[in-house]
Amino acid sequence: PQSSSEEIAALKRQVQEIRTQQASMERDLQAIKTILQRAQGGPTGDEFVNKTVLIDNEPSRGSASAKVTIVEVSDFHCPFCRRQTLQTLPQVMKEYVDTGRVRYVFVDYPIAQLHPEAAKAHEAAACAGDQGKYWEMHTSLFTNAPARDTAQLSAQAKSLGLDLGKFTACLGGSVHAAAVRESVARMQQLGVEGTPLTLVGLTPAPG
Repeated sequence: PQSSSEEIAALKRQVQEIRTQQASMERDLQAIKTILQRAQGGPTGDEFVNKTVLIDNEPSRGSASAKVTIVEVSDFHCPFCRRQTLQTLPQVMKEYVDTGRVRYVFVDYPIAQLHPEAAKAHEAAACAGDQGKYWEMHTSLFTNAPARDTAQLSAQAKSLGLDLGKFTACLGGSVHAAAVRESVARMQQLGVEGTPLTLVGLTPAPG
């Protein structure tokens, strides 16, 4: 009887710990949503509730084991995306991503009708990623005026210390161009119509 009582007490403690963790995650979710809604001017993304977004090969920051994931669908030439990245994202990074509580994922969605040169910027970020500097290029693309040709993108790559020969060859290739087109098609199938779109949710099984 004594052993059984101890086991029951231990189980109760474990259940309470799980409830506490769940409540903490729910508070995090609500806080992040509030931050993003305030930046975007109101609630968005309700039509994406319970939809699946594949993120296996997307660039990400933060702990892969974080219980909460932010997926940002964005366009490097979108002025609203730039504002969100420079004004809102730093707070989310500092309070949630850098502390390991949230994983941040960036998804390419250049809108050709509005920003015909944007796709090349997304390819440039991927090419920089091949040299281990995706996020440095990500910051550069959003911080500087929209780069509209290979020369401007190469200048940013040079300032980041990238191997220009490899970068230029990559930018002239088709691998990353195809990946960007595939990302756009995938987001369109999901129902994405504009940027920035920020999706926040609990992280399911890997992928």
